Amino acid sequence: MFTEIRNSLIGLCLTALPAGVFAQVAQEAVDLDVVQQIREEGLERSQMDPLAQYLTDVVGPRLTASPGIYRAREWIAEQFNEWGLENINIEPWGEFGQGWSREHFSGQILAPYVQPLHAQPAAWTGSTDGTVTGRVVIVQVDSASDLEQYRGRLTNTFVLLDEPRDIDPEWEQWHRRYSVEELMTPVEPAAAGRPPITEEQRARMMEMRRRMREVQTAREELFREEGVLGLLSRSSRNYGILRSTSNQAGRDPDNPEPLPQLVVSAEQYGQIYRNVERGMPVELEVNVQNQFHSTDLNAYNILADIPGSDKADEYVMIGGHLDSWYMGTGAVDNAAGCLVMMEAMRILQALDLQPRRTIRIALWSGEEQGLLGSRAWVQNHQELHEKISAYLNFDNGTGKIRGIYTQMNEGVIPVFEQILWPFRDLGVVSVWNRNTGGTDHLAFDAAGIPGFQFIQDPIEYSQRHHHTYLDTYDHMLIEDLIQSAVVVAATAYQLAMRDELLPRKEAPIP
Repeated sequence: MFTEIRNSLIGLCLTALPAGVFAQVAQEAVDLDVVQQIREEGLERSQMDPLAQYLTDVVGPRLTASPGIYRAREWIAEQFNEWGLENINIEPWGEFGQGWSREHFSGQILAPYVQPLHAQPAAWTGSTDGTVTGRVVIVQVDSASDLEQYRGRLTNTFVLLDEPRDIDPEWEQWHRRYSVEELMTPVEPAAAGRPPITEEQRARMMEMRRRMREVQTAREELFREEGVLGLLSRSSRNYGILRSTSNQAGRDPDNPEPLPQLVVSAEQYGQIYRNVERGMPVELEVNVQNQFHSTDLNAYNILADIPGSDKADEYVMIGGHLDSWYMGTGAVDNAAGCLVMMEAMRILQALDLQPRRTIRIALWSGEEQGLLGSRAWVQNHQELHEKISAYLNFDNGTGKIRGIYTQMNEGVIPVFEQILWPFRDLGVVSVWNRNTGGTDHLAFDAAGIPGFQFIQDPIEYSQRHHHTYLDTYDHMLIEDLIQSAVVVAATAYQLAMRDELLPRKEAPIP
């Protein structure tokens, strides 16, 4: 098989490019003997399953700056040390704010009839004074002046923050795996971006945000003055799925502790809202105990290296975000990505391969709050920008790798076409010349460093797992993650062995 692969590599990359550029295509020196070794180590001696079970079932959720992410980093550092990786560094990237952890929640609806309250606390919100009981009310305001009508009426209440929504059936089947036909369909030219925002539009947006902040601040002040017991918000998923949310103001230790807030299942939230709206009293009994952690306001990334040889001062980086939300165990988002990258490093180290460039793994924190850890690292290490050949990211759930997005860097198309060709039998068939967003590769791309996210089968990521309490080990496809670790290991190694750094995108014309 590998002889056929070797003979096909040039033909593949040429067919992927427009006519007239054939002479510009260089053959990648893909080492198929090493590819075979990586496949054997990764497919036959994988450590993925025990690693996945420990990180999710034992370490658990890893909210940024929480005790959970501290436990995760310490365990990962131990694994890196055991595997013989070098330059293991738990590196602070800047001040994040205080951490938060969920300690206890219990709740039930007492009236109009007794039933369990299907809810969980929102991150960075406060606690109740033990077990509290109160009625539920609706507060609807468009401006700060609207709040006056509620003064004197909110003592010992729980406030509904959202309107309910219609729960429609799921009429269409989800798209769980890409077909070969989809993956091989030529990519359409990039659509024109949205027209730039005018100064008038920008001014309107700023005014709208100012008014929203004004209303929110006034609302919170009134709720405190009135003695509101807690806030209720609606989960953004149907079918009883609870999806995490947060009060970001709670990260600042100088702010007053936010009122306790619960995320309630969409269906039960609708039931509560309808009863209150029709004048039927609804009474809750709730105990919420959360804890804030302000001893260390910094947040951290963890990095480690397989040192290079003659190009050791240049880097191929691989990574994903270690932080997660808190309702599940952060398995699919993004223990999966971290474990794929960890297993890729283990495979390379186990084979005692000597890359020319240093291969560095980076597991970020603060991704869920806006790619904070990766953006800070890129900002803090500007001296390395010209020395990083590529950054490879894994953060689209548990689905196996089917190819890679170029992030509109046309120069890398023939490189990735050839490097990924040996994995067509594992379903890796596409190099899509398009952008994708929402992951840490954007921090590198924004700085002009080639940064890439792999194409992954969607499975149930957006519908079921993303930020929900279902994000647990049970929904990890271990065989998919084993395949992905093999692909990442080979890709990182081949990029580290190239004579030249990867091509970079042309700088935009000012």
